[in-house]
Amino acid sequence: MTRFKLFAGLLLLLTTSQDTWARAWNSSEAMADAARELLETLEPEQREAAHFPFDAVERGTWSNLPILAVPPSGVLLKDMNDDQRKATQALLRASLSSQGYAKFTGIMRLEDRLYELGAARLESIPEDERTPRQVALVATRDPNHYAVALFGEPGAPRWGWKLVGHHAAANFTVDEGRVAFTPTFLGSSPRVIETGPYAGMAVLPQEGDRGMELMASLTAAQQEKARVAEERGDGMMAGPGRQASLLEVEGLAAGELDGVQKKLLRVLVEEYVRNADFDAADAQLAAIEAAGWDALRFSWRGPVAPDGPFYYRIHGPRLLIEYDRVSENHDHAIVRDPVNDYGADWLGQHLQEYHPSPEEIRAGMQQRLGVAEPD
Repeated sequence: MTRFKLFAGLLLLLTTSQDTWARAWNSSEAMADAARELLETLEPEQREAAHFPFDAVERGTWSNLPILAVPPSGVLLKDMNDDQRKATQALLRASLSSQGYAKFTGIMRLEDRLYELGAARLESIPEDERTPRQVALVATRDPNHYAVALFGEPGAPRWGWKLVGHHAAANFTVDEGRVAFTPTFLGSSPRVIETGPYAGMAVLPQEGDRGMELMASLTAAQQEKARVAEERGDGMMAGPGRQASLLEVEGLAAGELDGVQKKLLRVLVEEYVRNADFDAADAQLAAIEAAGWDALRFSWRGPVAPDGPFYYRIHGPRLLIEYDRVSENHDHAIVRDPVNDYGADWLGQHLQEYHPSPEEIRAGMQQRLGVAEPD
């Protein structure tokens, strides 16, 4: 009997271990396990703030702006304990590849650097001349000013989650085991740390450089087709609330590229798509392949100069990538699927995004700062 119990116990352990490993090799299952564990750590009031029905409008409300400008839905990392923050990081790791996780956490850590820079600038201003907005903006530079929200029940046929904050927005939707990871927004400021022990470090090291490599590889005639404007322009990004802003493709057709240039294009695309975990990334690349790599177009705005400012776009039936070198040391990037953001194609419904207008943002800041006029 003792030997039988021992054998049964070992068999159960082996079966459980195999099941655990099998789940870990499926992106949606690993995400669901991590999301359930996060929910279990939350207090009732935190759960109420963070957990929404799957069809809640909050799925389509996100921003890359500091939380002072656009307060996010969900629970802030700032309001979590260490166990809850660890569970959030585990969910982020389950949803992203190593490169994607390094980028997102690097962006969050840059808030410490922005706080240092902002505090130094504030210190240079006489105390009686500092405005409420200046003081509040410095205070909001915090690596824990990122919010997490979950939609539906993790592990159900349909559920999702998002993490949003300054320069980082990750939106994940699961439908019958399939994972959509768009829209995804990343930005870095400073793009390259200029001084101190981390001088030279960059959290988005390839997005701009590989776009420049592709543009530089083009012949003069190809560059003429790709370059649709002499200046970078402003407000080109298909960010929240601008889903329909880029209905027409532009620039150079991928079918006009030679073999080396096509390789550079693919490397650039994978720099964005492979931020997601392997199942989601492979599925997105397969969708791009099915639509045809030659259906992609590459366009450029601004000077062809490493320090910019410049903007490029890769656009096709199943992919929209935009990169904006806002200034020499500040950049933004976004990746979207024109037909399947938030799993819209799978779900048979297109989620309506909402983002406050500049006027609404100013009015909200005015109210939160308690001042008569935003400064």
